[in-house]
Parts: sequence; C-alpha cells; structure tokens
Amino acid sequence: MTETPHPAADGGALPAAPQTSDPDLEAVYRLWIDMIREARMLGGRDAARRLWRQSPLPPLNAARKEKDTPDWVGQFLTDRTETARGARLRADALWAAYLAWARNPVCYETLLRQLDRHGLKRRTDRYIFFLNLRLRVQPPAQSKDKP
Repeated sequence: MTETPHPAADGGALPAAPQTSDPDLEAVYRLWIDMIREARMLGGRDAARRLWRQSPLPPLNAARKEKDTPDWVGQFLTDRTETARGARLRADALWAAYLAWARNPVCYETLLRQLDRHGLKRRTDRYIFFLNLRLRVQPPAQSKDKP
C-alpha cells in the first residue's frame, strides 16, 4: 500500500500525496489518492480535480508555485482577469491589458512564457487564445508591487 509508482506513470497531472510518519493519516491519504485516480479514469480530469478539492490533500495550485513564476504574474491576473468557464481571451487583448497595468513591462514573449509557467491553458487557432479566462470589466485599485 505504500508502493510509490514511477513519476511518469500518471503523466504528472496530479501531485503526490504529502509524506507523513503517521500510518493512519497515510492510509487516509492513500484512500483519497485511489478515489481521485478512479474518478479521473471514469470522469476525466475535471472530476478528479473536483474530488481533490474536497479531500484533505494540499491544494493543486501548490505544485504550480514551485515553477517560480514571479509574484507580479499572479497579481496581474488577479487585478485584470477572472476565470470564466468556456471563455477564450485573445493574447493580444491580454497583452494590451498588461501594458496598461505594468510600470516596467516585460516583452510579449516573456509574458506568454510566464503565463504558461503560471499554468494558464492556451490554444492557437488563427490567434493565440487563453482558455477559461476573460478581462475584468472594472479592474480593482492599482497595486503597488508591479514590475
């Protein structure tokens, strides 16, 4: 039951359970991991993520923090965007919003790279679109920790 699969076995989609010295707690974590894996096989990634949010396991976005995205990326996304299921936001519109927001903007390619590292999903058809994201209608008050 404490057998650890090879890191590439699950495609890296979900982080590993936290390590603990308490065998009872480890059994609870293992049970949750098994249920989440089953939910993913039956209902897909979204079903697994919903179940993960209900579990006592650490949040999924904790793994994204390890990718070392600068603090301004999260602040920009919080200030100027919001999640919207099914929405598609063109990268050039996001770029324009970023230029209006930043004091010392990075170049376009750097912004796209940082947004990818932050975990945003994008698709390229004729243009680059960020999925499930839209611009805020009224941005909140300006933040002082801009780049």
